[in-house]
Amino acid sequence: MPVANWQAKKLFPISPSLKTPFSDSLESLSLVLDIITDELVTFITRSLSNLLELCLEDNPGSEADLDNDLTNIGLQALGLCQNLTHLSLTRGKQGCSSTFRRVNDFGLLMLAEGCKQLQTIRLGGFSKVRDAGYAALLHSCKDLRKFEVSTASCLSDLTCLDLDEAATKITEVRLLSCGLLTSETAISLSSCTNLEVLDLSGCRSIADSGLSSISQLSKLTLLDLAGADITDAGLSALGNGSCPISSLCLRSCRRITNNGIASLLCGSGTINKTLVAFDIGNVPRISGRAVTLIAKNCERISSLCLRNCVLITDPCLETLGLDRHGSGKSTLRMIDLSYCTRLSRNFLRLFDPLVDPPLFRGLRWLGVGKNVLERRGGSPTVAEILERKPGLTICGSNCEMGCRNQCHPDVRTL
Repeated sequence: MPVANWQAKKLFPISPSLKTPFSDSLESLSLVLDIITDELVTFITRSLSNLLELCLEDNPGSEADLDNDLTNIGLQALGLCQNLTHLSLTRGKQGCSSTFRRVNDFGLLMLAEGCKQLQTIRLGGFSKVRDAGYAALLHSCKDLRKFEVSTASCLSDLTCLDLDEAATKITEVRLLSCGLLTSETAISLSSCTNLEVLDLSGCRSIADSGLSSISQLSKLTLLDLAGADITDAGLSALGNGSCPISSLCLRSCRRITNNGIASLLCGSGTINKTLVAFDIGNVPRISGRAVTLIAKNCERISSLCLRNCVLITDPCLETLGLDRHGSGKSTLRMIDLSYCTRLSRNFLRLFDPLVDPPLFRGLRWLGVGKNVLERRGGSPTVAEILERKPGLTICGSNCEMGCRNQCHPDVRTL
């Protein structure tokens, strides 16, 4: 539950001359608040002189009162924490309408001037900040390794120009739901040779030309392109590239077909040997052929999301559940089949350990969605599968992979 602003302020002395027991020793502070204000930020910066890590998150629900909100003054106060190495300032969740409307480029320029030691930056909800503000942080923080910005409606391709020269140590970039970004950003990022994590989910104008550039990043292990405008041609470039990708998300990349999956997994690259987690949910033209290709070519696949792939049927799942690599059990540990409406009434039999030969040995989490739980007459039932396979969790609440929130009644924890 969020902490009220007035409650949080009680942690800090009214005057800098009054010390609390942790004033000189506290190095890390994380608070989830009802609202982040200049006053609170000033309290923190004046009280905690040795702060290294600061994480502040709020979710006002509706638009915050402009007279009682974070402004450039609060960002200037943060600049006093010159030893700060990790900073996270976020408002609401992605898609939330409330933003920091009183912070602009000038606020981030002052932050960049004061906090040059930052190694991790995470910003969310800064709707009035443009390229100059974000670029100032990237060019001022020479030790920067992780950079994340979400729902930044004014951030464009200009932010990442010359990033390889500005932030030479950067290993992780996450630009989430930034609607102005295009493939030019992906091309710019391809020059960051130490990049290991690249998340461009929700950036819908990323196209094949960007993927061709990204495919040459020799250290890239995680790539998230959810909602991007890529096609089979882009996947072909990735399949012939040098990225050792272990986690790939193509959710809602609606122009992808089975041919693209074939090009990705049967190319001259190594992704079929390194891929561990694969999300192709909500891709309408993905069918059993793609699933069969995954089963035959991905030696290490352990997490597969097929939610809302409406062409998936029972026979392709049977292929997926077989032991193909001599370990005595399938490599799959988690699979999401929510909203796969063409699965038969009795598809749960594929997960029954009594089936000969047994399939999906080693599976630990299965997402089936409420539509499956509401069916009548299927055999075996969910209860029967759970009884026969005590190490398995079955989720019928359409949760994301792994079911982090286990508060609903139809999940049995491991």
